[in-house]
Amino acid sequence: MGVRYKLLILLLFIAITPLLVVGTGVRGDLVRLGDRLALRISDTLVNKASMGLLRIVEDHARILHREKQLLESGTSFLASKIEGVLYGHSHIMTAPAVAPSPVLTRELLQEYYVAHRHGRQGLDVDFNALSAWDGEGRQAQVLPESMLGQILPLLRELKFDYPELALWIEIRLRDGARIVYPGPASGASMRRPESGAAGLVHEPTWSSPYPDEWTRRLVFRVTVPVRDEVGAAQGEVSIVVPVGSLLHKGHHVDMYSEEGVAMLVQSEVEPGNDEATLRIIAREAQGKAMHDHWIAPEQTVWLTSPDTGEYGRMTASLLDATPGVSEMPFEGQDALWAYAPIDHGATALMIVVPKADVIMEALAARDFILTRIGDHTARMGVIGLVVALMVAGIAILLSKVLTRNIAALVTASGRVAKGDFTARADVRGRDEIGQLGAAFNRMVPALAERVRLKSSLEVAQQVQQSLLPDSAPDFPGADMAAISRYCDETGGDYYGFIQRETPTGESCVVAVGDVSGHGIPAALLMASARAYLRCHAGSGARLDEVVARTNRRVFEDVDQSGRFMTLFLLEIEQGHTIRWVRAGHDPALVYDPSEDRFDELSGEGLPLGVTPDAVFTMNERSDMPSGQVIIIGTDGIWEMQSPDGEMFGKERLKKVVRAHHGESSASIIRALVDALGEFQSTANQEDDLTVAVIKLSADRP
Repeated sequence: MGVRYKLLILLLFIAITPLLVVGTGVRGDLVRLGDRLALRISDTLVNKASMGLLRIVEDHARILHREKQLLESGTSFLASKIEGVLYGHSHIMTAPAVAPSPVLTRELLQEYYVAHRHGRQGLDVDFNALSAWDGEGRQAQVLPESMLGQILPLLRELKFDYPELALWIEIRLRDGARIVYPGPASGASMRRPESGAAGLVHEPTWSSPYPDEWTRRLVFRVTVPVRDEVGAAQGEVSIVVPVGSLLHKGHHVDMYSEEGVAMLVQSEVEPGNDEATLRIIAREAQGKAMHDHWIAPEQTVWLTSPDTGEYGRMTASLLDATPGVSEMPFEGQDALWAYAPIDHGATALMIVVPKADVIMEALAARDFILTRIGDHTARMGVIGLVVALMVAGIAILLSKVLTRNIAALVTASGRVAKGDFTARADVRGRDEIGQLGAAFNRMVPALAERVRLKSSLEVAQQVQQSLLPDSAPDFPGADMAAISRYCDETGGDYYGFIQRETPTGESCVVAVGDVSGHGIPAALLMASARAYLRCHAGSGARLDEVVARTNRRVFEDVDQSGRFMTLFLLEIEQGHTIRWVRAGHDPALVYDPSEDRFDELSGEGLPLGVTPDAVFTMNERSDMPSGQVIIIGTDGIWEMQSPDGEMFGKERLKKVVRAHHGESSASIIRALVDALGEFQSTANQEDDLTVAVIKLSADRP
């Protein structure tokens, strides 16, 4: 192949490969950024929606409780007035009747309709009329006209005092006669009512939801007894309240999803299942035409979810009368379940919102980013093609000018200058250029080896130092510090601080590890183990589970290599509760200054990487006293040797801690480092050393 084509290929490779590598890398980074951004936005939106839905159901539960009390008071007040009309012993003065405005009357007429799947059909009612039926269900005048004339204004007054809550007001007498307000409009008629229960109530009573006789809407009924002059129940007064007036999910839910479902549920034991299950007793109808219209299932319907664990926690919370929000599947898709008890029984208001609607903005943002990435990739392709054509033209022109040997030397030198140490000068001849080419070819491998070794050590040292924390985190109730010193440019010791959220609250995990051996291999294993540990600890899992998962990953990395890693993992919770797992590491020391006594945090556990199915034990101590000092170190501390070959030992370590326990953790470490330096003197450091000090303070949350 001629110089022209060699130069052409070389220049094309040099120009296009970086574009491809950079373009591919940038595209991958942007895609990952879009995914992380979408995930973060999704988490934020889900958290915001959860809190918002919880406030909505809690507010509705409080409003329902308040309106139930209001209705009971209003019904009792009305019953007292009716007692005064029927038996003349009311102590409540009746206010003069005030005619309702025509506007309010027209608005109230909109509430009287028969709902069906195609819409609503209005009912003709008259707010100045009553309907009455005798005990046989025949329309009749069940009371004297003078009494009915006094009762009508009372019922009308209550209706217009509670326009949205009172759908019908009924009076039932002991003989079965019924009076219903409002009555039919002129020319209209109301069908015969269904027979009611024979017994009369003796105290204010609320019914379960049931279909209304005339509108077929789902309603509650609050009933109060009517008593005669000696206090005996001679009848009852009821207010029929639409379920939608008390339990509508409100327009606030629409800000999260228009597909939200509102239900009234009751905790019961499903046949064949010993655990509590939720039964749907009412559900808001779907569609704008049926807004605020509730329906009851024609047969028993159980509300379930395939996520039995979260479902069980939700039912237990409802049995404890505690509101909350759960995230689990509903009708085949992920959803948020917001619930709140509405009374002291097992009945609750439930709002279920599809999760996909909540995170819609996050998905749209991700799609937008992916679209822009596609546009960027297309532009980069056009730029790459233009660059390739330009390089090809330049290469052809230069190849006509330069000689073969000079072109070979220049090409090889350029590749070496760019870091390509595989380049060789293909020079023929014994003249000065040939000798230069031979010397060049001998020089490149030696140079590559030295640069590679130097670069590897520098990069490894920088990378490893970046993996260690710059400083300890601020954590309430604990003063923490740590340090690592390697005997080579790189080492296998590791320490880290991982703050996380667990089911019991916020905590901080302190990790100290020691990889067998030194140098680059130990540093690589340390970096891998650190990544595995932070990944699994960030999930909020128990410490023993975190170590077990990390062990399996480390075993895959070191299988049949003979390497392993010891690890001590300590988790501190606010309130001075500690948990720890020991994986083949020396036990941590705990110094109690009040008793001037050292104790060890021991436990069972093999080093990481020995076997994939190793079992690790999590230990726990609660309410640790303030002032105690916890020291986690590697064997490079107590095995450090003096010029005479004497080891530093743990007793010297304890002596330093005892002398400086009243100082900060960082001061204790500085004192220990000074003591080690003085003990080591001119001797070489043979092993990496790492120490972490945690001092429990009285600064509890």
